[in-house]
Amino acid sequence: MEISVATLDQREVYKLMSGCILPRPIAWVSTQDRAGCRNLAPFSFFNGVASNPPSLSVSISASSDATRPLGTKDTLRNILETGEFVVNVVTEATVEAMVETSREFPADEDEFSVTGLTPVPSVTVRPPRVAESPVSFECVLHGTMQVGRGPGSSTLVVGIIQHLSIRDDLLNERGYVEIRRLQPVGRLAGSAYCAVREVFDLKPKV
Repeated sequence: MEISVATLDQREVYKLMSGCILPRPIAWVSTQDRAGCRNLAPFSFFNGVASNPPSLSVSISASSDATRPLGTKDTLRNILETGEFVVNVVTEATVEAMVETSREFPADEDEFSVTGLTPVPSVTVRPPRVAESPVSFECVLHGTMQVGRGPGSSTLVVGIIQHLSIRDDLLNERGYVEIRRLQPVGRLAGSAYCAVREVFDLKPKV
């Protein structure tokens, strides 16, 4: 089947993209505003950018709540306001709590309190990390790029990683992360998620 995306509406395009670009890692982003009000929300258009400087990107879609200024989600507003954020890794142990934080809460409501998650002070930035997450990246804002306008549009956020918190048992003697111990969860389409249960090694033939 050949599809011209110009013939589709935004929702149809999203269904195809989210059903084909997968599995997607989930950035569980904690932020806070200048007054110290905390926010925690997941985003699955997320990936690494470079190792020098260590950096990652998160794509934050426009809010569907028309009452918010310019359709801006709290996460993006806080990042633009403070220049700081933390990306927490989602695992099998935290996936249910993560899903609860995906709802659109009032701007002054603390998702940590609502879900019972534990905020832990970060080392280099003001937003806390999630204690229940085995890996957290503390980031400062490098830059943003607006992609599109209106429903389906997003702001691409690039952050420079300042500090990494990782659970001790996840690193092997060679400094590699033990994926089976990490038990990361990926996003699929709709309400579907996947767990990394089967891992295999494959190298190019000599």
